[in-house]
Amino acid sequence: MAKFYKRLIWLQLGLLILLFGIPKLLADESPLERAMKPYKIQYDVIAKGDKVGTASRQLEQLTNGQWQIAMQSKIKYYFFKDERQETSRFELVDGQVYPIHYQRIADSSFKDSNLIQQFDWESGHETGSYKKKQWTIELADGALDQLTQLLSVRQQLMSQKPIMPVTISYRGGIRTHEFKVIGQETLETPMGKIETAKIQLNEKNRKRQTNFWLAIDHDFLLVQLQRIKKGKEEARLVATEW
Repeated sequence: MAKFYKRLIWLQLGLLILLFGIPKLLADESPLERAMKPYKIQYDVIAKGDKVGTASRQLEQLTNGQWQIAMQSKIKYYFFKDERQETSRFELVDGQVYPIHYQRIADSSFKDSNLIQQFDWESGHETGSYKKKQWTIELADGALDQLTQLLSVRQQLMSQKPIMPVTISYRGGIRTHEFKVIGQETLETPMGKIETAKIQLNEKNRKRQTNFWLAIDHDFLLVQLQRIKKGKEEARLVATEW
C-alpha cells in the first residue's frame, strides 16, 4: 500500500510538471542545464509570525569556471542576533557535482559555529574543522555539502524521477538524507501565486524536520523553507524577490 501511494504522488507531480513547469522555450534544455542557471533570491525570515530578518541565496559561475552557491542571513529577535555566511564552491564533471570548498561563518549572540570543509577528490580525502574539532576523512562517492544537496534534489525533480537518497558530508561525518515528496501547494507570495512542490526531510536520529517548497514553473527554485524542531516551527524563509 505504501508503494502504491508513493507511485501515486510521483504520478501527480509528473502531471503538475507537464501542466505548469516546462515552458516550450526550455524543451531542449537538460535538467542539469536548467538547474545550473544563475539566480539570486531574497527572503524574509519569519519566527512566531514576526519578520525577524532577511536572507539571500545565489548561484553563480566564477571566472575560473567553477560554480558557487552562497547564502547569507541576518536575524535580530529581541536581544538575540545571528549573522551567517555560507558558501559552497564546486565543479561540474561529466554532469556530476564535486564540492571543493564549503564554509559557514556564524556570528551569534550565544555561540559561534564556524565550519570549514576542503574536498580533495584526487586524493579521496576531506579535511575540515568545526569549533575545536578537526578531521581528515575518506570522501564518500557522490558526497555533497549542505548547500549543494538542494541542487541535486532540484535536478532529480526536473528529471521527473524519484528522489534518491543524498549523501552529505557534515562536521566530519557522513549522513544520508532522504527527501520525500509530500505534494503540491499554491503559495501566496510577494511575487504572486506560485505553484510549488513540497519536499520534506526528516533527519534520522534527530527530532528535526525541514520542509522545502520549490517553484514548479521556475526550475524548482526554493520559494519557502521551514524548520521544525520537536513539533514546533523554529523559523521560516519566505521568498520576496527573484
